[in-house]
Amino acid sequence: MNNKGIALIAIIVLIIFVGFAVAGVTTFIAQRLIQFDIQQRDMRCRYNAQAGIHYALYNFRFHAISANGYFSKGQTNIDPNNYFVIGATAADLLMVNTRNTVLQSSSRNVAVWPIQNATNSNTITIATMTVSWSGVSSNRRLQQIWLGNGPTQVWPAGGGSGSATSGTNLNINDFTLDATPTLYSANFLRFNNTMTGGTVTVQFFMTDGTSKTLTLYPFFANNNFTVKASGKTTGRSSYRTLAATYNALTAKVIDYDEISTSFP
Repeated sequence: MNNKGIALIAIIVLIIFVGFAVAGVTTFIAQRLIQFDIQQRDMRCRYNAQAGIHYALYNFRFHAISANGYFSKGQTNIDPNNYFVIGATAADLLMVNTRNTVLQSSSRNVAVWPIQNATNSNTITIATMTVSWSGVSSNRRLQQIWLGNGPTQVWPAGGGSGSATSGTNLNINDFTLDATPTLYSANFLRFNNTMTGGTVTVQFFMTDGTSKTLTLYPFFANNNFTVKASGKTTGRSSYRTLAATYNALTAKVIDYDEISTSFP
């Protein structure tokens, strides 16, 4: 009887051990499968985001062949399970071409810096501007800002001449860039005296709260926009978002990075 009892206990212990072992292996396999699925979705989302960036840049360059380049925002389906969403802030979309910036009118005007909207999906609006300068006399003052193809004086808002010091944020008449998009090429800043030898920097503040800062003069091969693309899969909240900054003058991507991710 004792031997039979011991054998029974041994069998029970063995069954319990095998049960735990099988459960452990099953849990391990299940976790590995879940991890593999996450990695696969992660990779697909990144590929989808990359496809969005390339799609936007291709469309910009395609339209630039015959007119001003632009890309469209929004969702594009790759297949029934994968898609990307192209987006950008107003500051991302503001393009300022500083390749030919020059001094005019006795070197008092900083001129020839065309601007445009990089998308045909929506208008963008400049609300205020901060103009800063160095390398000239400390008594130099900004008197006027003109934007558009007229152009139109946007600061001082009521016309006439102002007297702004370097670094002052100026509340201009809101200037909206359409979604055709149109190239606005007659813009200039007017100062009270020569800006020869100076460096002029402008920060554009948009109505959506974003801003773009660049050196306006001396000229530099700058005509950039930034596009963002989120790669996603259907039925999941997971995504990855990439951003690329493209210089339309050199036809090169000058910055490329991942800006946000959400997994699993």
